[in-house]
Amino acid sequence: MSTDDQRRLAGRYVLDAPIGRGGMGEVWRATDTVLGRQVAVKMIDLRRVPDESGAARFEREAKVTASMSHPNVVTVHDTGVEDDTAYLVMELLPGPSLADRLASGPLPVEDVVEVGRQVASALDAAHRRGLVHRDIKPGNLVQAADGRVRVLDFGITQLGEATGEQHLTATHTVMGTAEYLAPEQATGGRVDGRADLYALGCVLFALLTGRPPFRGATPVATMMQHASDPVPDVRDLRPDTPPWLAELVDRLLDKDPDARPADGAAVVTALEQRRAPGVGAGAAAAAATSVLPRTGATQRLGPPPPPPPSTRPTTVPARPPRRRNGSAAALWALVVVALIALAVLLWNLYGGDATSGDAASTPPTTAASSTPAPTTEAPSSTPTPTPTPTPTPTPTPTPSETAADPAPVQDAATALDEEAKALQQEKVLDKDAAKVVQDPLRDVDKALREDDTEALTEARDSLVQDYQEAVQDGTVPADAADRLSPLVQDLSNAVDSYVG
Repeated sequence: MSTDDQRRLAGRYVLDAPIGRGGMGEVWRATDTVLGRQVAVKMIDLRRVPDESGAARFEREAKVTASMSHPNVVTVHDTGVEDDTAYLVMELLPGPSLADRLASGPLPVEDVVEVGRQVASALDAAHRRGLVHRDIKPGNLVQAADGRVRVLDFGITQLGEATGEQHLTATHTVMGTAEYLAPEQATGGRVDGRADLYALGCVLFALLTGRPPFRGATPVATMMQHASDPVPDVRDLRPDTPPWLAELVDRLLDKDPDARPADGAAVVTALEQRRAPGVGAGAAAAAATSVLPRTGATQRLGPPPPPPPSTRPTTVPARPPRRRNGSAAALWALVVVALIALAVLLWNLYGGDATSGDAASTPPTTAASSTPAPTTEAPSSTPTPTPTPTPTPTPTPTPSETAADPAPVQDAATALDEEAKALQQEKVLDKDAAKVVQDPLRDVDKALREDDTEALTEARDSLVQDYQEAVQDGTVPADAADRLSPLVQDLSNAVDSYVG
């Protein structure tokens, strides 16, 4: 950039003011003069990079973050290199970050649960793409204008504001922030998505108590505490922490990765089952962020207590999907009745005990071939015993008949389509926004009719991705997202169950 044009990048981004600075670069608030919007521009001076690793990490961050399409991951608008400056253009987040909120003290329990749910959802989406963040911490979790929490810095290039956190990001060293490093990460072991879940446990612990679980005098001392010291009980520092939440935090902070929750979806499920409706970090935003790429969680209810005022759990949606599988039960009932009728008909035709092997071969007793004994009863043929029909067992459907019921997918797709039409009639959605949902639904219906599970999964994934992008860029407004998001999630879960 020339001196006269020092505050303009790539001919369109006017740099207004720095908002963060690190060892090799900085982040600026800028104006996109082409689209007329405020953005955040992360830049790295390639001349100050000692080797190619810094530039490579920056390039990886650009590609990785741009590939993520999720309501809780920061949106990347543009990336490139100009002269000796590599840059990444992202949505400008008004904040505050969770580090800023934490500076004022611990958060309400309801807010901690909601933050954990959103971050776990973002991590689950990343891990399903084979991506590990490796630096989950309050400073990388920022509130967006729509009220949602966004996860930043998937490339682990430390360009954020200087804080008291202990950064370990130099080449050939452990990468991350010491207070939020998993034990296997701190000791240089193999790292996968479960390290991010450990870091999420540290974040939840910090949000509840005001400090991370471990903080030594030096980064190395902190790392050793993660590796060897017992995890403090969060209830000792925050007595009002619900027992179930304390147990979840303790599981996330287990030093054995195999003992932690299996994935981000399991954490989302645990938090959603306990989250009170309408509370948390932005109640309106909470409803709008319920779409996940995949949760795979269905709550099974046990026998209802006798007699409860209502057997519906509080987590059941206000609009349960309509069921269409009543015809299957009617068909089985008809088959059973027909079998019983056939058994009775055969008995009446042949007589005798259907269980006797010689009923047809044994000649009947005849009164004409011998002198009948005197009797006071009217002459009659030998009375036929009253048949006792053998109970016909009810046919048991084979696994192939019950393994994949398309009705829940059809119900969920119909409910989503009808809601999109209703929103369009109410002028909440325009025609193009409604097509974001309705066009992929046709592919879902076609794949379901052809029983093509691979095409069905692809159609579902396409619908979810297009919908999330439309929510992020405002094509689908927040009012519509509040009503559509649960239905998109229902469809995604139904497809998962159907595909198996």
